[in-house]
Amino acid sequence: MITTEYAKIQGFEISQEYEDNGYSGMLDSRPALNRMIKDIITNKINMVIVKDISRLTRDKNKTGYYTEVFFPDNDVRFISVTEMIDSGKRYEIDDSIMLRGIVNQYYVADISKKIKSVKTNLKKEGYFVEHSVPYGYQKEGEEKYKVLIDENVAENVKLIFSMYLQGYSQGKIAKHLTSLNIDTPKTYKGEKVAINEWRNDTIGRILKDPFYTGKIIINKYVSDYRIKKTKKTARKDWIIVDGKHEPLISNEDFNLVQKMLQNNFSKPKQEYNYLLKGLVYCGYCKSRMQYKCRARTKTRDKVLENPQKCWYYKCRMLYRFPSICNRGHTIMEKYLNEIVLESLKKRLSHFRIDEYTGKVIDEYKNNNANHRLLEQYKKKKEKLEVNITTLYNKKLDKIICVEDFKEEYANLKSEMENAQSQITNLEKLCNNNLNYDKIKEIIVNFKNGKDFDNETMKVLIDRIEVYEDMKIDIIYKI
Repeated sequence: MITTEYAKIQGFEISQEYEDNGYSGMLDSRPALNRMIKDIITNKINMVIVKDISRLTRDKNKTGYYTEVFFPDNDVRFISVTEMIDSGKRYEIDDSIMLRGIVNQYYVADISKKIKSVKTNLKKEGYFVEHSVPYGYQKEGEEKYKVLIDENVAENVKLIFSMYLQGYSQGKIAKHLTSLNIDTPKTYKGEKVAINEWRNDTIGRILKDPFYTGKIIINKYVSDYRIKKTKKTARKDWIIVDGKHEPLISNEDFNLVQKMLQNNFSKPKQEYNYLLKGLVYCGYCKSRMQYKCRARTKTRDKVLENPQKCWYYKCRMLYRFPSICNRGHTIMEKYLNEIVLESLKKRLSHFRIDEYTGKVIDEYKNNNANHRLLEQYKKKKEKLEVNITTLYNKKLDKIICVEDFKEEYANLKSEMENAQSQITNLEKLCNNNLNYDKIKEIIVNFKNGKDFDNETMKVLIDRIEVYEDMKIDIIYKI
């Protein structure tokens, strides 16, 4: 209402209104903000009006970027109504905008700290403040901070712990619950799922959750207000408050289950690195195929004295979720590698060496630390040149006195000389590292299929889909 009324009074034609209700001002990417930026780049609008700068962004770095770089570069006039800022009526936007950006970001950080503090104190008092409760519990009517046992599914949780204590694996427990047509936790909550089948990891999460013994965990997850994401903390950093709600599982049974889980868990003895690691998928169910090994004891003609190891790929959904995929097809690694490499060589043969070499050099420059540093110093030098010009104009307009001009000019000149020195040294260093003929030789070898490894394959190939009867689909990135 404020911005619309202001635009009408000033006689501005309103092209579009952009709203991002429900999105944090700290986020770089917001639907309406993204549309506005696109409209600016495509010259659909030439002015942006906001109630105050916090409506545009609360990130102090982005505040400076939009007002000092993006808007001026795209000839966009920026107006903040309540703060009486109008870039069209000033020679340049002063540093007060950056100060406002810092204040806006501090406000978000301060609110985040206060909310975390309040939630932590509530948890310590035994209140449940999370959005959803673990499977087996429910929130008590009007008491939104209190949880009760959900009698409809509580027995399922007890069954899971009981079966595990009897020696059943997580996989067998999952299959048993699925055979009884018991809804999974997500299905029970009303969430849409592709298939209503229990999974091993679902059973594992329930078995490891101390909430079922009447405990509340504090600091299990930490959130970052700037990117609106959470990450799990180490178990040693957890704060556990006991006896705040009715337990489903006794401490004795829970501790025994944790010991059994620890004993049953074993890390892989060997880390397998192979050519197509992470690229092979089942063509039918689109899930990743399992890399397996079997001992070959005989051929068609004879029995082998020393068994040979044969590596192959297999769709494992046949055993985990046969309702999703019942193929269970396999393909030998040796044959798949031959097919993929032959196809890749044919595809690379169409590349023009000189053109591709140039692209590699460009990519090298973009990713090389010295080249990135060189570009930074070049930009710094350009900015210093602008600052010197601005300083000189301020002296002409008598905004600053001659003494202040000389002092600041000397500082800028010193920085300029230092930047030029760094640029000269870095250019020599970068030119020594770039050997066109050597890079061309590498590209030629690359085209001929030499020294392919898993990392290279992942750059070239998005995924490989395997069907029955040796049918292969290769989806390339190039």
